[in-house]
Amino acid sequence: MVIGVDIDNTITNTHIATMKYLQMYDKNCSNWHNLSLDKQKEFLMLYVDNIIREATLKDYVKEGFLELHKLGYKIVLITARNNEESPNVKRLTEETLNKWGLYYDKILFDDDLTDKKGERAKSLNVEIFIDDKEHNLDDVASYGIEGLRFDFRGDGKITSKYKTFNNWRDIIEYIKTKE
Repeated sequence: MVIGVDIDNTITNTHIATMKYLQMYDKNCSNWHNLSLDKQKEFLMLYVDNIIREATLKDYVKEGFLELHKLGYKIVLITARNNEESPNVKRLTEETLNKWGLYYDKILFDDDLTDKKGERAKSLNVEIFIDDKEHNLDDVASYGIEGLRFDFRGDGKITSKYKTFNNWRDIIEYIKTKE
């Protein structure tokens, strides 16, 4: 079975690093998505390299991916990350994943800037896709792929039409029930 997984706020704590730099960029802004598109682009151009370097891996991701690998699962990282705001994004992403010793079979970046995770997941025969954003899960569901939502805030306040998890131990156990 092939499992597709998003990176930011799904396997990493990107939100924490982003908030640190957002406060440096604009003390009055509490969500970088509230910035205008031009300001979002400027923010990323200034800080995306640091955010990638400083984001941490979520608990049990490394162990969970190894467990799935040993059971014969393939893990494909499908991310919206690309080199648009910085020429270093892909390299830094791969270096960071390697530094953590994170096992995965393949990584796909959003080189065409379309953020079509469903199309990319389908091309790799992904059967389950895990992401923190519902619109990405809607996209993969349109290709018949089961979506699991990761609640990166972990406060249980997310309502979703998708099975929702706030930790990787529960996700791994759920996937193993699908055998």
